[in-house]
Amino acid sequence: MAKNFLPNPALISRLEGYRLIRQRPVAGGYAGGRRSPIKGGAVEFADYREYTFGDEPRRVDWKAYARLGRLYVKEFLDERQDSVLFVVDTSASMDWGEGQTHKGSYALQLAAALGGCVVSGNDRLSAVAGSLIQLAGGRNGQNRHVFNPCSGRNSLPVFWNWLGQTQFGGGTALKECLQCGIAAVPGATSLFVFSDLLDPPGVEEMLCLAASRGMVGTLLHILAPGELEPPGEGEWAMQDMETGERVEVSLTPAALRDYRERLDEFYKTLDDSCRRWGARRVMINSGRPLAETLLRYLPLNGVLSKGTAS
Repeated sequence: MAKNFLPNPALISRLEGYRLIRQRPVAGGYAGGRRSPIKGGAVEFADYREYTFGDEPRRVDWKAYARLGRLYVKEFLDERQDSVLFVVDTSASMDWGEGQTHKGSYALQLAAALGGCVVSGNDRLSAVAGSLIQLAGGRNGQNRHVFNPCSGRNSLPVFWNWLGQTQFGGGTALKECLQCGIAAVPGATSLFVFSDLLDPPGVEEMLCLAASRGMVGTLLHILAPGELEPPGEGEWAMQDMETGERVEVSLTPAALRDYRERLDEFYKTLDDSCRRWGARRVMINSGRPLAETLLRYLPLNGVLSKGTAS
């Protein structure tokens, strides 16, 4: 695994005022700080409706009655606590990149930082980290790959310690990770995935499963600089991190054009899946400084907001 993955304390402190942006209101759950479509007793006005027998007299708008001669009651938006599930891809392909650009380390840093935004916003946080080989090898003790729901800032060190046990290896298992998360946290409402998404069919299956559970999905698509823009022309030895297969390639101008075309097709396939299942994909370059990603790039792309996010 990548060591020393935690963001620095100053960055964590700056993030305390940021909240994850949810794409639609929370439909239920625990009392908390997220807008819900359920009408209840919170302080934000929602609508009027006609009085019916059994309504509380204190909710009657007496000024409207004096004006219109009919009884109306005020309805307010209830507030519900969001239940956020993180899926962290720990397949071998994530164990790639040099120094600060290492994809796995970058994913862990993002998860650590955004986890702080979740619990600081009074939402519940749970997480799953795994790959095919890890989940298959842990059927009798699979819960070690699951971080059970927590809330409150005091839970952050526990979450960070859990992230610190992460090991990379094996094939991508996004659907299987989500299945583990749903089994442990059946009421999760928001899904955030930290992955290079190098298994488009698996991404499709995961998003289908998430949509069937009413979960709002955000894919944080993490690629290293060398993947976004391959090395220049010449003879190169490439290795598949998941299978170990080594291939000698000659990067000519035509080969580089073909690579970029295939990369664009890869993006299109993922975006088609996101549109189909009501999710969103946000491209993350692990070569970008973490503070810039968290404080500028993610807010610009509708993932984080300073202050209360609905």
